Amino acid sequence: MKKALKFLLKAFVGTILLAVVAYYSFLGWEYISGGKYVDYLNANKETVEINDTFSYEGIKGDIEANKLILVGEIHGFEEPTKFDIHFFKYLHLNFGVRTYFAELDFAQAELINKYLRTGNDSLLHAALKNWAVIQGRDNKDYFDKYRAFHEFYQQLPEGDKFHFIGIDKVQDWELTTSYVNKISKYENSKFPLIEYDKNNMTVPIVERINQILEWNEYDSETEFELHHLLKNIEFYTEKANRENAMFQNFSNLYQHYKLSEEKVYGYFGLAHVFQYRINGHHPLASLIRGSDLGLAGKILSMNFLFVDSYMVMDSKALPEFMRDEGKYTRMKISSDNVLFMYLVGIMDYKRSTPENHKSLIKMNGENNPYSNSNRMTKTIQLLPVTDIFEMTDKGKPYVQYTIFVRNSDWAEPM
Repeated sequence: MKKALKFLLKAFVGTILLAVVAYYSFLGWEYISGGKYVDYLNANKETVEINDTFSYEGIKGDIEANKLILVGEIHGFEEPTKFDIHFFKYLHLNFGVRTYFAELDFAQAELINKYLRTGNDSLLHAALKNWAVIQGRDNKDYFDKYRAFHEFYQQLPEGDKFHFIGIDKVQDWELTTSYVNKISKYENSKFPLIEYDKNNMTVPIVERINQILEWNEYDSETEFELHHLLKNIEFYTEKANRENAMFQNFSNLYQHYKLSEEKVYGYFGLAHVFQYRINGHHPLASLIRGSDLGLAGKILSMNFLFVDSYMVMDSKALPEFMRDEGKYTRMKISSDNVLFMYLVGIMDYKRSTPENHKSLIKMNGENNPYSNSNRMTKTIQLLPVTDIFEMTDKGKPYVQYTIFVRNSDWAEPM
């Protein structure tokens, strides 16, 4: 028995030692092989302190050459909420961007637009109550972001205002019911208000929309909105794939509002802005790129990447040993953590950007060594806690810019 225990102990210690040797050998290889990548990063980036804003001088030409500018955040960090405000202001003031496509459903976005006009905080709370971005539902940094958009909106002359367009699947059926009730109160109509019923969400809405369409005393914009809502109810009842539904909504609204001659902006979760397949499936930007909307080669995608940072997480969504006390957890996140997520090549980025700084990195520069490499497309994960994105179409330009952040704080819950 003692011999067996000694053998098992030696085997365990040997395994640990082998793992440690393998890990540090890998880090050594990554460092030694990283010279040309670090040189490229240093020559193709703008770096500022964490609390400063970028000048965007290096990205100006790419913005001019594209029609759809997409930013993909990782939900729950402070830094993307600040970037979204500053970057959209830059796009609006320098390129006349007045349309913001958002990860909101149609009714939520319309409520946000009303909030921009009024500044009524109750509208903001209602719009974000059942937002798909769970980290942002009751969060100071996300709410402050929309408050900053309201302040900016109020400063603009009437002909220079901007608006949000929501393209997500229906997330808030109570808001959708209220939106149809608003249309039901159309001048000269006599439709009673629909009672919201969480156990029977779609039937009364569909019945009311069909009643209004049969009534036939409404304008063309109302007719479009009614058909758009019917389509989204169909997405729900048929359990449509979310990326496909978001694309169909984007295509429908992009064409209806005749945006092909404008430069427009979209801000979504990270996976939605990749221009090629992730884990074998086409995300939103990839579907747009391959569509007949005329945007192939005219999409500029930007993704966030973090090390030594913190994100807000719903404590219930985490294993008990990882939770803080209370409803939310301030979770340490770093793309160089081999237990949870190690992005091969991340050391190149760390070598090129000091702590408490952020870099806006051009990934489509001349002689980009990443374009023919598995670096930054391969992820190592020993504990399956977070989702992993594997780039299916190796060597393709998934994004044109990366916003690399060191030491971002979490998006703070209220």
